[in-house]
Amino acid sequence: MERGKIMDIDVRVTGKTKLLGLVGNPVEHSISPQLHNTLSSLLGLDIVYIPLAVGKEDLETVVKALKALDFIGFNVTIPYKRDIMKYLDENSKEAILMGAVNTVKKIDGRLYGYNTDAEGFLRSFKEEAGVGFKGKKVVLIGAGGVARAIAVKIASEDAEKISVVNRTVEKSVELAEVVNENIKEIVQVYNFEDKTFRMAFEESDIIINTTSVGMYPKTRETPVKFTECFNKNQIVYDVIYNPEKTKFLNDAEKRGAKIINGLGMLFYQGISAYEIWTGVKFTEDKLKSVYESFKKYLQLKSAK
Repeated sequence: MERGKIMDIDVRVTGKTKLLGLVGNPVEHSISPQLHNTLSSLLGLDIVYIPLAVGKEDLETVVKALKALDFIGFNVTIPYKRDIMKYLDENSKEAILMGAVNTVKKIDGRLYGYNTDAEGFLRSFKEEAGVGFKGKKVVLIGAGGVARAIAVKIASEDAEKISVVNRTVEKSVELAEVVNENIKEIVQVYNFEDKTFRMAFEESDIIINTTSVGMYPKTRETPVKFTECFNKNQIVYDVIYNPEKTKFLNDAEKRGAKIINGLGMLFYQGISAYEIWTGVKFTEDKLKSVYESFKKYLQLKSAK
C-alpha cells in the first residue's frame, strides 16, 4: 500500500512525540484516530492521536490533566461538546453561538475551544449534493450541539426556512432563539405530532437528521415514522456514518430522494481540526486522495 494511505501508519513514539486525543464516552467506535494518525504519518509529523473514554464525573479532572500534559490539543465528542466549554480558558465566538466545542487547542498553556462540525458539514453537503442552502426550506431533526451548529451555519448561508423538530421542545426553542436573534428570524419549532410539521416535512427541500437514532448497533431505528413524506425532490442527509446507510436514509432513497451520510462531515471537520492544531493547509488534490483512502478503509472495516 502506498505510504500515507489509511492504516499504513509508521508511528514511533519518542520523548519528543506530541499528543492529540479524543474526549468522549463512548469512543471505541470512533475512526478519528485512524484519520488523524494517518494525516500525521502522511505529513511526517511526530504526533500521535489517542481516544480517551471519560466518565462525566471525571471530565474536569481530565481536561486539567490534558492541559498539564504534552497534548497540543484534542477533539470532544458526545456527550461533552457543551459541558467542555466551562472548563476551557476561552471559546471562539462561533463556538459560543453554536453552544458546542468539538476541537480544543493549547496555546501558551491556555485551552481554546472551536467548533469545526458546522464547517465540516457544510463542505461535505455542498460537495456531495452539488447545491448550497440559499433560498432552501430545511427540516432539522434534533436540537443538540450538532443541530445547533448546523442551524447557525445554514442560517448564515441564507436558507429561507428552518423547521426544527425534537423530542424535547425546550431544546428546540433554545436553538430557535439563538438563530432568530443572532442570525435571522427563519427558525420555526414543531413536535413530531404536529400536522403542520408533516406539511413542512413534505414541502422541504432538504432534511437533516442530527440525532444518533439509527446508529450502530441500533440500526433498525429511525427518527421519522411517516416515510411516505419523503419525495424525489428532496436531499436527505444523516450525520451518522455507521452504518453507511441508516434506515432513515434507506427509507428516503426508496421514495426517490438523494441521500448523503455523515462520513464527509466527519472527514472535513477532522481536517479543519487538524489544520487548527498544526497550522497545516491541505491542497485539494491531497484531500481527495486521503478521503478516497479513508472511504476504502471504512468499507474494508465494515466488511469484516
